[in-house]
Amino acid sequence: MTDKLPWLALRSIPGVGLVLFQRLLRAFGTPAAVFQAFRGDLLSVRGMTPAMAQVITAFRDWPLVEAQVSRLKAQGAQLITQDDPDFPRRLKEIPYPPPFLFVKGTLRPEDEAAVALVGTRTPSYYGLKACRRLAGGLAARGFTVVSGLARGIDTAAHEGALEKGGRTLAVLGCGLDVVYPPENKQLYEKIPAQGALLSEFPLGTPPEAKNFPVRNRLISGLALAVVVVEAGVKSGTAITVQYALDQGREVMAVPGPIDSPTSFGPHNLIQQGAKLVREVEDILQEIPGAGTLGSPRATEAAAAAPLRPVVDDPVLPFIGSEPIQLEELVKASRLAPAEVLSRLTFLELQGLVRELPGKCYVLEG
Repeated sequence: MTDKLPWLALRSIPGVGLVLFQRLLRAFGTPAAVFQAFRGDLLSVRGMTPAMAQVITAFRDWPLVEAQVSRLKAQGAQLITQDDPDFPRRLKEIPYPPPFLFVKGTLRPEDEAAVALVGTRTPSYYGLKACRRLAGGLAARGFTVVSGLARGIDTAAHEGALEKGGRTLAVLGCGLDVVYPPENKQLYEKIPAQGALLSEFPLGTPPEAKNFPVRNRLISGLALAVVVVEAGVKSGTAITVQYALDQGREVMAVPGPIDSPTSFGPHNLIQQGAKLVREVEDILQEIPGAGTLGSPRATEAAAAAPLRPVVDDPVLPFIGSEPIQLEELVKASRLAPAEVLSRLTFLELQGLVRELPGKCYVLEG
C-alpha cells in the first residue's frame, strides 16, 4: 500500500480540503507529484497558501502515515483511491468526490445497481416494517442497499438486505474502527461479509455531528435513487435529499399516517413531486433500465422463495401494521380470550403475526 501513502499524506495537510485536493490532482496528476513540486508551482494553484506550500515541500511525517496504513491493515480494511478500479464510479461523478475511501469488506461492480434507504433515528413500528420490506425486496432483485448504519431506519435498511442474502453498503460518519451507534456492533460485524463499511474519515475519528452531513453526500452519491421512509421536514435526511437532487439522483418517499411527525418529511417531498413508494416496483419504475440491473442469482433466489400459506382466520383481519393489544383483539373478534391466544400462536408459527412487548400484535413482513 506504499503507493497510497501520498494520498493519505496530502489529505492530512491542514487546509487541504476536498476542493483543493481535486485542484492539486488536476494540476499535478498524482499526490506523489504534488510532494515533488516546487513551492512556486504549488502557489500557482488557486486556494494554495504560502503556509500550506511550505508544509507540503517540507513534509517528512511519512512514518505517521505508514503507521495509519498499518492500523488499517490490522483492522482488515483497505484504502481505495480514485485511481483504483474498485472505486465506485458514481462517486467520481459527484461534486468534490472523496479522494479515497477506507473500506472494510468488498466493493463489487454489481454495487452500481444501488438504492439508498434513509430516514429518522426514531421511527415508528410502521416505518421499520416498511423499510425492512423495501430493503429485502430490493436485495431479492439484486440491488445493493445503501444507508448510514445509524439507529432506526438505517439499521432496518441494512438488516432487511442482509436477511434476504443481499448486499449492503454502510457509510460511516466516523473512522472505520469506531462502532457507532454501539448497539449496532453485531450489524457492524456482519456487513463486511455481504458488502462493505465505508468511510472517508481517518481511523479513530469520533462520530461528531459535523461529520454526518459530509457522510450523507456519499450515501446519495453511491445510489441510483434515494428513498425516504420516515423523517421530519428539517433533519439529516433532508440534507441527504438535497445532495441527491444536486447529484441528479431520483428522490422518492414512503407515505405514512397523516398525524405522525415522522410522516411530515416524506409527505412534504411527495407534495413537491417525489415519487410515492408503496412497494419495490414503485422504485424500479423510476430507475432507467432497472430490469437489466441487479444479480440474476438474487432474482432467481427470490423467485424460488416459498410463498406464505393463505390462512383464513377470524382474528387475522383485525391485525394490521400498527400494534393492537390482546384485549382489543378479543373485543373485535368476539371470541374467548383463550381461543384468541390459541389462534395468535398458530399465526405466529405461520410467520404471519409477531408479538410485541405488552401483549401487542402486528402483521409480520
